[in-house]
Amino acid sequence: MTAGIAAAEVTFSGTAEFGYNDTDHATGASASEPFSDMDLNIAFSKELDNGYTAAASVELDYANANQGNDISASDALISLTNADSGIHYGDTKHAAQNAWSSVGSMDNDAFRAADGEMVTRADMMFGAAKVSVSLGDDTNLNNPNATPPVVANEKDYLSLGITGTAGELSYALAHQGANTAWLDNDDNSAASQQATTGVRVSTTWGGATVALGHAKNDNGGSTGVEVSYPMGAYTTTASYVAEGATGAEANWDVKVAYAEGALGVTVATDESDDWNVDVSYDMGNGM
Repeated sequence: MTAGIAAAEVTFSGTAEFGYNDTDHATGASASEPFSDMDLNIAFSKELDNGYTAAASVELDYANANQGNDISASDALISLTNADSGIHYGDTKHAAQNAWSSVGSMDNDAFRAADGEMVTRADMMFGAAKVSVSLGDDTNLNNPNATPPVVANEKDYLSLGITGTAGELSYALAHQGANTAWLDNDDNSAASQQATTGVRVSTTWGGATVALGHAKNDNGGSTGVEVSYPMGAYTTTASYVAEGATGAEANWDVKVAYAEGALGVTVATDESDDWNVDVSYDMGNGM
């Protein structure tokens, strides 16, 4: 697939951030260090005569912004899409991960995340259903000294995702096959190597959004229910998940979100007595 850059629509965007940490994010030890990051995103697309759109994008990263650092390229993606189908190659989600949305804090829905491998995913619409299938490629992870050794032609598992609507119900089905023996970069756990299946349904009932879901892998099953109810500027979400693994305790979460004008506040807690508070304010002019 080729498209002349001069004939394509090209866009540039980017971010720059600066901050200060008093705790090392990796070790938790006390620290006193500033941090910074800059990136430039380049994307171009071209509408073809046959109804398809060809597109490509890449991100150029300048981490820690020390003078003289190398600029690295990441998140490269090439796609060919139309209204009913598409194929994506590069930094894109696996089919199961793309279709799945957890119902509460499930322990057994660790679908594999794409974290450096090149993923090929094909999407197709069949009426009100979207069917996706994908295969990952870890050829960039050649490591003959690993245990077990990793060769440069390792392939990821096959992944499937189906989403759609049936009347008032929305549904999702996700399945991934067992992965190879090698666990790649740091965005996945050992559980993500297991064969995993998940199904969820949701609907709106009396103003509330209600979701039911079940996910299962070799560790057991997770069955969850989640209810989200808006009341003016407030939205309250509560969930409960029964865990099927031997000795596993149920998980519950409660979250209250407030949004009014430029101000947003979210307060959340869970069964472990962890609390989280997020506050945001839109200052205008894109800030």
